Amino acid sequence: MNPLRNPIPWILATLSGVLYFVGFVGFDQWYLAWVSLVPLLLALRGAQAWKQALALSWWMGFVTHLGGYFWVVHLLQSFAHLPLPLAFLGYLLLSIGQGAIFGAVGLLAWGISRRAGLSLGITVAPALVAVELTFPLLFPSYFANSQTWVPLVTQVADLGGVLLVSFVLALANGAIYELVLAALERRRPRPALPATAAVVLAATLVYGTVRIGQIEALDEAAPKLKTAIVQANVGAASKHERAGEGIRRYQRMTEEAMRIPGIGLVVWPESGLNRAVTPQVKNLEGWVARQVSAPMIVGALRAEFEGRRKIWNAALAVDEGGEILASYDKIQLLAFGEYVPGDSIFPQVYDLLPYTSRFERGQSRAPLPVGDYALSTDICYEDILPSFIRSLMGPIDEAGTRPHAMVNITNDSWYGPHEPPIHLALATFRSIEHRRWLIRSTATGISAFVDAAGRPVRTSGFETEELLVHEVPMITGGPTLYGRFGDWPGWFALAACAVGLFRRRRGETAGQQQAQGRGRAEAA
Repeated sequence: MNPLRNPIPWILATLSGVLYFVGFVGFDQWYLAWVSLVPLLLALRGAQAWKQALALSWWMGFVTHLGGYFWVVHLLQSFAHLPLPLAFLGYLLLSIGQGAIFGAVGLLAWGISRRAGLSLGITVAPALVAVELTFPLLFPSYFANSQTWVPLVTQVADLGGVLLVSFVLALANGAIYELVLAALERRRPRPALPATAAVVLAATLVYGTVRIGQIEALDEAAPKLKTAIVQANVGAASKHERAGEGIRRYQRMTEEAMRIPGIGLVVWPESGLNRAVTPQVKNLEGWVARQVSAPMIVGALRAEFEGRRKIWNAALAVDEGGEILASYDKIQLLAFGEYVPGDSIFPQVYDLLPYTSRFERGQSRAPLPVGDYALSTDICYEDILPSFIRSLMGPIDEAGTRPHAMVNITNDSWYGPHEPPIHLALATFRSIEHRRWLIRSTATGISAFVDAAGRPVRTSGFETEELLVHEVPMITGGPTLYGRFGDWPGWFALAACAVGLFRRRRGETAGQQQAQGRGRAEAA
């Protein structure tokens, strides 16, 4: 495994890492994703042991995250107040940890190839999708996210979610690997895999074309809810240091939104109302505006002080008049941002991390009421978790009625200017998976209205004070195939990988028995 003895596999793995992160959202060279795995597969082809396959693949993952997660340095400096050397060390450790996902992908693809006697071009797609389904990450992302701004490719997400788009991409990479390998070996390529990939890609593009037209017609026919997003440009630090000033800015912009003719909803971002809203508070008029003349969804801190102090990161549904109708409390808390793992053992850890909150987990997944509509609401990074959002988008009555749209309230101000567009890009897949519009309100940007085809139709800038207004279609259709069956491509891929690993193992046992029998016959 000494890279100095044979550096070519390591150069190839490095090239894959660079192609992957440059092809990902943020750098937005999406076309590179279609070949980004090919160098790694060429490197793995020469691996003679599982340790070498794991090391090459993990190195590729490390390079990928090193290039894609540079904004973590800013996060650790501004959030944890770490000096630059420690922030850089945290960035390296995160890249090593998250890079392990590609170590798992490469090792699994290599292992199935060796055991089942299959080409790496065939095994890479099921291996990647199976690992994307099961591998835990602090900041989840998917191969498919590279295609965010290529809507003709992403529309199949309503059939099998983001994993199905990842499968199409990985299958194309496997086919290109077969063609490159044939050229290197100076032989005619085996046509089965390239032909299959071509058919799948053509079907994906045709499906995308048809579905975009259907969705646009559906949007046109649906009733509309005129919605205003209040982006007051109040960052996390400002909320703590000048809380009153930030709330007054939200109030001023909200009163401006209330004067818009026909306004049906005003949305504040995550913890925009940076005050404790206790059970005794029944009405927010005077808190969010002098007069609340339209329904609102307000990011706030819901609190209980009886007994042990409890705080929830909440979204409050407010009716015309200011009465609090319902709340959604964040369920998927962000480690080290909203709680610290092991805090029950060492609660003093919060004294060392002054900007780390200690939130309770929410329990209800019910949508929030807005007039005649129900809006599925989530907070911050919950919008990049496909299976979690699917759990929020389930039927809300016996007739199987689904939420009419989705709302995400977020505070991305800790991350600097590079992470917010990536977060938005990852969230757009939820619109496609459920064919609902996404109303996304952020503290400092990027706020957006995303249509049911996953395309942002109106966006804010970053660190700007803006009032975004749009007529949002309230869609009443039933669940998509993904909404009904979930991450089935991942489970099929997992089963295929298990079969691939098991098949050869059985064959090896039979071969060993035959060899033993021949040995006994020769001895006789």
